[in-house]
Parts: sequence; structure tokens; C-alpha cells
Amino acid sequence: MKYVTYVILVFLTVGCEISNENAATYFGGQIINPKTNFVLFLKGEKVIDTLMLDKNNQFLKKIPSLKEGLYTFKHGNEFQYIYLEPSDSVLVRLNTWDFDKSLVFSGKGSAKNEFLINLFLENGKEEIMMYHYFDLNEQNFQAKIDSLSKERFAVYNDFFANEAAMSKGFEEFTNTAIQFPLYRLKEVYPYYHKGVLGLKQFSEVSDSFYDFRKSISLNEENLVSFYPYQNYVVSYLYNISYQLKEKDSTKNDITVNTLNAVNEHIKSEDFKNILLKRILVSDFLKSESACHFNKNALSIFLANCSNKEYVEQITNLVNDCNNVPQNEPLHDFNIVSYSNVPLTINEVIKNRNAVIYFWSTDYMPSDYLVSRVKFLEKRYPDLLFIGINMQTSPQDFTKESNLKLLDINNQYMLSEDSYAHNYLSSKYPRTIIIDSAGIVKNGFTNLDSKKLDSELYKLN
Repeated sequence: MKYVTYVILVFLTVGCEISNENAATYFGGQIINPKTNFVLFLKGEKVIDTLMLDKNNQFLKKIPSLKEGLYTFKHGNEFQYIYLEPSDSVLVRLNTWDFDKSLVFSGKGSAKNEFLINLFLENGKEEIMMYHYFDLNEQNFQAKIDSLSKERFAVYNDFFANEAAMSKGFEEFTNTAIQFPLYRLKEVYPYYHKGVLGLKQFSEVSDSFYDFRKSISLNEENLVSFYPYQNYVVSYLYNISYQLKEKDSTKNDITVNTLNAVNEHIKSEDFKNILLKRILVSDFLKSESACHFNKNALSIFLANCSNKEYVEQITNLVNDCNNVPQNEPLHDFNIVSYSNVPLTINEVIKNRNAVIYFWSTDYMPSDYLVSRVKFLEKRYPDLLFIGINMQTSPQDFTKESNLKLLDINNQYMLSEDSYAHNYLSSKYPRTIIIDSAGIVKNGFTNLDSKKLDSELYKLN
């Protein structure tokens, strides 16, 4: 298998150096422990191609006329960015058990992508570290940001000094990848500073603290799908929404403020739709009352989102909520065990306090799912935790090393005629909490919800 990969790499590298001007671009690689038999190749939010894996779990795409820029490849529920230029021939190799950390690039164009993946990984570590400094005053926090920026640009300058002829586009993009995570930390600083110190209102910051805003745009079309940029824009919108609340007591609904800020500041229709949906769903998932939609926020979303798919998904989510009424008996539904035995959910619960979690690895990585479930089972041994697979097949379950760690006796699938399909139309995973009398205590929460622990404690 290594020989096959080597032959492909030699062919791509030599072939693509014949003509830099008109040569095709190649993107391929190998997936270790694949979760599906394909890799998605995207530009922005749009799928350009579906790349099928061969018997050696390898794939290859020839792109005759490529436009330089940022692309995305996705496998299972994981994705990563790749920067491509005409005549590049980039191969990736990764293990799905540790997607980002196992990712290795080779071939022409690999150096810049190795640099980027290392930068992304460092960004994650440094952001966690910076959260320990939100108690600092503005000047000291700024000093931490400046120090971090200096370190990053030292690595940046060293890389570009030692690598031959990197494009202007890649230099500009790398600059963005370095700066925007730092800008985001400054946008969230007032909120976290207030929380850490237990202040009643935001501390004043100097006008110069946000000088960087003068040099950036909230409507960079080519960066819409780049999460560091998208996360910055969201943090900026939340920041000005909180500031508005501080100044005007009639503007006390942060979600409404933020959705209005999206409509005011975001001109790109596609980006506006993405942010409207992201902010509304985030508000819903963090809601303190089970299955509660902010009606004002929902109205703003429906009035301004032009993406029919997003509108349908949100409408389905609202309907899904209403199909599991609070403080009423759970409607019985059919399930199937992994030994292919048909059952109903009430037969499995048998008058016990139960937590039914519908899961999908499209929304939650399997390693996190397993660690979270096992933690909760250990913490609440008297509660029955029932997992229901929303999307993968039995074969996928038995092949997935992480999922094997779950007790298969408490894992089920839905039959085709199961009533539960009526409240899973949005495809969002949900967790339903049932007491020993079969009454729904919470019809829609999540395994990673901050309020879940307190609810399980009361139920226990």
C-alpha cells in the first residue's frame, strides 16, 4: 500500500512540474480507518465533487482548471481546509481516529498546507490558554495579545523566508489565519472579563482597543466558509449586541439584537443566511427551558433568511419540539436492537428514570459521544441511558472503535415505521429525559448541555 501511494506521488510531482502555466491540479490521498467510502471536496459551502475511495482507501481528483484559494475536504463528520494553487499536486494521509493530529501532506504544495494545519492546531491550544487571562485589565490583556501575535509572526516570517515563491494570495490568507483568532479574543474580552470578575456591567475599554476593526471587512466572500473568520464575525456581532443592551434597557434580548446586527452589517446573502441560522440554533440549544424557541428571534429569521433549505430545517426543528410535549407521557415508539430484535421504547424503559439520547456522528464526534455517555453513566448509575442511532448502519457501529466502547445492550436503531421519526425530521440529535412514570421531563436537550447535569441530579 505504501508503494502504491509512493508511485502516485512521484507521478503527480514530476508530471505537474512539466508545465506550471496550464498543468492540471491534483488532490488525493489515503484515509486510514475510513468512516464512509468517499471524501467530499468543497469550495465554500458548495460540494464540488464526491471522491470515492478505492480498495486501498485511496482517492484522487484531477482539476483541469483550478482557481487559487481555500478549499475544504470532508470525511464523515470531520473536515479540514486545504489551500490549492494551479499545478499543485497535494496528497493527504490521515487516520479518522485522530483526524487533525494525524493529518500529513505530501507532494507539490504540501509545505504551505503543513504550515496551515500546524497553525490551526496551535490556534486551538493558544485560545484555551488565553481564556485564563480574561481577569486582566485592558492593558495587560492587550500585552498578552501582542506577545502572542509577535510569536506567530516570527514563525510566519521564518516560513516565508525559507520557502520558495509563495503566492501573494497565500501570504494574505495566512495573515488572516493568524490575525482573526486574536481579533476574536478581543471581541469576547468585555463579556468574559465581566463574568470572571463578577461585574454588574462591562468595563470601559479605550477606543484604540478596537482599532483593528478599521482594516477589516465583515463581507469577505472568499472567507465565508473559513471558521476563524466566521467565528470572528459572530463574536463581533455578539459584542455590539451586548453593548447595545448595556446602553439601552429596552434592547435586552441578545439574540434579537444579534440577528438585527446581521441584517444591518452583512451584505452577502449567503453569509447572512449562514449567520441567521447559526445564531438562532445556538440560542435554541442554549435555552434554559426545554424545547423553547425565542418567538421574536424566530420571526426575524423567517423574515430575512432566503435559503429555503435553512428555513425548512428550522421549521422542522420547531415541529420536532412540539411533537414531544412537556409533562405528558412519552408516545411509545418502535426500536430494533443490534441483535435485530424488535422492541418498543416502553418495553426497554420498564418504569425507570431514563435518558434517551438520539445520536448521529454527523453532529457529534464518536470519541466525544462515547466519553460523554460513559461519564454520565458513571455519575448517575441509577439512571438508564438509552442510545438510539439516527443514521449509521449496524455494520458501521461494529467497525467504529470508539462506538464499540458503548454497552451495545443499551443501543438501538429505529424501525422504518417508528413514531420517533415524527420528531426527528430536522435531523438534529436530541436527548429526552423521562421519569419512572413515563412522563417527559425534558423533551429536547443535548448531551453537552450545561443544564443537563442539574436536571439529571433532580431526576436521580
